[in-house]
Amino acid sequence: MKNFTLFLAALLVTVFSCNKIDTSQEVFEILLPVEVTNWDPEYVKTVVQKIYVEEYTGHTCLYCPAGAAILKTIMDEDPTVIVTAIHCTSLANPMNNEYFNKDYKTPMGDILCDDFDIAGLPKATINRRLINQGWGIDRNQWKKEIENIDRDNVRAGIELICNVDETKHEIEAKVSVTIIKEIPNPVQLCLVLQQDSIISGQIDGSNYILDYEHNHMLRAGFKGNYGIKLTSTGKVDEQLKYSTTFKLNYGNSFPYSFVPVNINQCSVVAYLLDMETKEVIQVETYSMNHYKIMNFN
Repeated sequence: MKNFTLFLAALLVTVFSCNKIDTSQEVFEILLPVEVTNWDPEYVKTVVQKIYVEEYTGHTCLYCPAGAAILKTIMDEDPTVIVTAIHCTSLANPMNNEYFNKDYKTPMGDILCDDFDIAGLPKATINRRLINQGWGIDRNQWKKEIENIDRDNVRAGIELICNVDETKHEIEAKVSVTIIKEIPNPVQLCLVLQQDSIISGQIDGSNYILDYEHNHMLRAGFKGNYGIKLTSTGKVDEQLKYSTTFKLNYGNSFPYSFVPVNINQCSVVAYLLDMETKEVIQVETYSMNHYKIMNFN
């Protein structure tokens, strides 16, 4: 125990006193413990470039169901496209009636909506790429911009597995990020919880759908709006694997919303962000249909 204590003390001095990091089986503390190991070349051969679409929507948005239908078709045709629906702007405000009285907005969603200058719904960001001097693009551009992404430029892979303690209402998400190619800018790892099959009202053109099915709805972020650094500087090196664990308590309804989380309808999405360009480098998802009950110590 004495040797382990001395090791941790020396390790913390190293992490916070210099930028150079010894990556030989190291564990260091940034916001969460991060373990750095060598990559697995065989795993790298299996990695495909996935696409992250953030769909900005609202239950009083007349054309948002048409946008959702476009994304469903895209996802059905290409399972490597991952979508998070962010309810935002005044078009997501609750109304004074039983069908539209739910508040599906989130503090994280509001901040992203502002940061990426989202106006006029539906809009979507595609890997948060800057497109024609903006991020949020109209639904008639979504398929084209997804097809324009170079799938051969795979810079990182993400492995994600989640466990749930339903007694404590706690999700434990274990994430590993393998850096395949050089990434010159600082990066951060972000995780969000989202939920499918939420039945509630939705305006669709001139129609009021009272039992509309809302899917992949953002419920909360695990650690801030832009996640955590994987090193003290945010810089990562190729041919290394960075592993860490996130936890989220979902027992209480999240800010704004009084809609309880149904964990069986949820999934966790993990994505790696370039903090200078704002782009999503890689994304992965884990459906709670796969989770196993776990007792946390």
